[in-house]
Amino acid sequence: MWRLDRQLLSRAGVVGLVLAVLGIGLFVGLWAVLGNAGMDDFPRLVIAVCVPPAVLALAVGVFFLVARRE
Repeated sequence: MWRLDRQLLSRAGVVGLVLAVLGIGLFVGLWAVLGNAGMDDFPRLVIAVCVPPAVLALAVGVFFLVARRE
């Protein structure tokens, strides 16, 4: 049957937590910076919601490309 590797599961949980905190931090940071720049609320919201997932996906993709070469 299926066996769970607790160390691998724990590591995945930590990575997920770090990515979540980075995503929230990017959202809040973009929201504040764009608000100080005088941008309207709707474009500010769209940018703050769409940019963090794209940045995180790019970072994870680069990680997998670099890690695969080793």
